[in-house]
Amino acid sequence: MTATADTEEIIGAGSADVAAPAPAPPRVRGLGLVPTASMVIGAALGSVWFWIPLGLLVIGVSSIPSVIGFVLAAVVFVYLIRGVDRVERVRSEAVFGMGIGIPPRRLSPHTGFQRWAHQLLLDVSSARFWKTVAHHYLRMTYDILVTALALALLAFAFLAPAAAIAIGNSDADAGLSFLPTPVAWLLAVVALAVAVVLLIFAPALDATIDRWLLSPSPTAALQYQVSALADARQGAVTSAQTERHRIERDLHDGVQPRLVSLAMTIGLAQTKLDTDLPAAKALIAEAHDDAKTALVELRNVVRGIAPTILSDRGLDAALSAVVQRATNSGVPTTLSVHLPRRLPEEVEACAYFVVAEALTNVTRHAGATQAAVTVRLDEAANLLHVTVFDDGRGGARIVADDAGADATGLRGLDERVRAARGTFGVSSPVTGPTVITAVLPCAS
Repeated sequence: MTATADTEEIIGAGSADVAAPAPAPPRVRGLGLVPTASMVIGAALGSVWFWIPLGLLVIGVSSIPSVIGFVLAAVVFVYLIRGVDRVERVRSEAVFGMGIGIPPRRLSPHTGFQRWAHQLLLDVSSARFWKTVAHHYLRMTYDILVTALALALLAFAFLAPAAAIAIGNSDADAGLSFLPTPVAWLLAVVALAVAVVLLIFAPALDATIDRWLLSPSPTAALQYQVSALADARQGAVTSAQTERHRIERDLHDGVQPRLVSLAMTIGLAQTKLDTDLPAAKALIAEAHDDAKTALVELRNVVRGIAPTILSDRGLDAALSAVVQRATNSGVPTTLSVHLPRRLPEEVEACAYFVVAEALTNVTRHAGATQAAVTVRLDEAANLLHVTVFDDGRGGARIVADDAGADATGLRGLDERVRAARGTFGVSSPVTGPTVITAVLPCAS
């Protein structure tokens, strides 16, 4: 996927996402032309928009017996509130300049339709969703009432003196002169002053409502930390177990048979040293070749545990070696790296293994004609973005068990990235291409 995610700070129901840096203290500018214009425009739009989400909610509740109507109304309502949440946050930042943090959002660990349905359920059951609903209607109602009152006072300020003067100058019965002209002018001045005060100072309460209902609660932030740490711990445990199984498999299926063959060859050579010297020399030469092959396989196993080039020369050089091996294997691969500084060791190791395993999958399974690796450090958010693209066959996905004949190792990569408190995603339509992404926090 080109980037799954939302730019939001989220809690994975099955995978933890990256925590965004703590926002700066809010810098409220609740007074001025922009806040006042925002309140008036919001009131004008709200007088029409007010009924649309409310109508959907009423339709959904009244359609519960028919199920289908309820489901459709609920889905539309959820998507509507999602959009409202984004719009309100953008408006609050643009109008008031407050750096309001984004509350955590749980993401479904499932895939396909199940992920979509589960995500809707997670959203509806979250406090963030209903706080957004409450914020939207509270602020909209407040803007409508304040603006309507201010406009009514302005209308009175301009019309009351004119009406009093007209009645005073008319030949109608004096009983119609219920509002003397001086009193009308006094009330008009008071009404005008109150309207101006409302239009100038009322938006400050809008800013308070935004900060109250849009900000993440301390409890939600604590829940995020607990859930993220628990998920990272589980990912670390699972990743370590998977790594042990991989090392055992590599030693058992690769190095061990080679060493057994080497021992047998040396044993045969020993039996022929006295009786058939040429055959013994041939066996010794074969054993020498087996020893060199075993050494290469053992180096590959060691490289899979802790590549020396990574610690010595950094991520750029290590990835260049991985890309070169992929190119030599028949898949031309390009590398784009933007790393202005060295990263923490665990982050570099995680990024290295993501790229190495992904390119191994490309060379073995994808049938690709080209691949591309992009590694970029977002210094503002302190996040490392890793992307591996190939134009081969698609259909790659994270499954519960990657130990079968069609193993892709994506489950192991997902666990490794989760252990680093990052996010991992795969976008791989059946027709291709495949894009693997990982986002890793780089805090020391």
